[in-house]
Amino acid sequence: MAKRSVTYCLVMAAGILLTSVQAQTVHPYGLDQLMGVTDNSLSGTPRFIGMAGAMTAVGGDPSAVKQNPAGLGIYRHNQFSLSADGTFSRYWQTGADRGALSTRWHLSQVSFVFAMTHPERVVGVVSNNLMISFVRRADIRGNVLLNDRQTKPASATNWLETNVEESGYRNDVDFHYAMNISNRVYWGVGLTMEWMYAWQDIDRWEYTAADRRGLQQTYALNETFTGRYVGVGGSLGVLAHPIQMLRLGLAVESPVLGRMRETDHFTERLKYPDAPAANINYDSPDYNSNWQVVTPLKVTAGVGLQWKEHGLLSLQYDLQYHKTVGVSHIARAGLEVAMSNHWMLEGGYSYSTLFSRQQAALGVHYMGKWIRVGIAYTYAWSTGKVLDSLYLDEQGVYRTGENKIVFSFQWNS
Repeated sequence: MAKRSVTYCLVMAAGILLTSVQAQTVHPYGLDQLMGVTDNSLSGTPRFIGMAGAMTAVGGDPSAVKQNPAGLGIYRHNQFSLSADGTFSRYWQTGADRGALSTRWHLSQVSFVFAMTHPERVVGVVSNNLMISFVRRADIRGNVLLNDRQTKPASATNWLETNVEESGYRNDVDFHYAMNISNRVYWGVGLTMEWMYAWQDIDRWEYTAADRRGLQQTYALNETFTGRYVGVGGSLGVLAHPIQMLRLGLAVESPVLGRMRETDHFTERLKYPDAPAANINYDSPDYNSNWQVVTPLKVTAGVGLQWKEHGLLSLQYDLQYHKTVGVSHIARAGLEVAMSNHWMLEGGYSYSTLFSRQQAALGVHYMGKWIRVGIAYTYAWSTGKVLDSLYLDEQGVYRTGENKIVFSFQWNS
């Protein structure tokens, strides 16, 4: 009976809301589907954040290299880069009269670039560059309440409520190589080693006015899933600079393949007010499982228009495919303007069909001969619908907002 109740709970829960991707409608996600929906948040340097990630055709930035490894070929000097960010997420569930605020600070990016250039060459192989980096790929944080009628129905009516909470992260260590050919064509490859931790907690309460025996019952279940995995993937990209004002970029990132080690633990409490001898209290052992994890396949294309030293405009399209979520699309636009010889201002906007997530960003950075420092701010928002998993009707609106501040320091040699 215990395991059947757990299965029923998972079906009836019908929802995990990931704050990192802002759900448009609560869907029945579990750990096995998590990888398809955690690839939609901006993370990295202030320049990358400030341009809303529209850097496939730009390069010359460690976070842009993660997106298109060919961008590594633009480097002419060795570089150390360090970025950290703070994320302040808030969500409101109007139908349930509830809201919450979560705050996180963490190291988002560390990289080392080794540029092996031939300054005397202008034709042929101009440079061979290597980069090793750490990236905080995604943060996972969410909480949603299902079947909340605010006012419980009369005792003669069955009633059910489910609360789902989730937390976790994805981290990458990447190795990239790129070649610069005649300062016109750049190509690169990358190898990704990724690890993830995810935690889900489901609390379910149910009232049954009368079961098959005519007895009134109340049921409470708490179930916790903990998952960890390590996987490996790759990337390939090309960047062309045919004329001074035009840049073109194209990149493919393969799915990361790994094995998820999952642990499941639950407790059940079944009470019969009129027949206490039939009450059930059960605390399960830990159930362990091991299964394959697959992240989305990503294809990215971009075009950049540069006006000498005054700045550039970058437009980008991302396509993601995951076997569970299907195809999703992201449109990005970024603008960089030179305010002086050393100060650059960035602005950007992106829209994703995956949960209708929108993001706007603004950044500024200082470029000295040896040192670069920067700061950026981005805000992501969405408005979604929460569906009642018992009655299958709309339960209210779920509004989310995510504020992020990013700082970075870079040193060139």
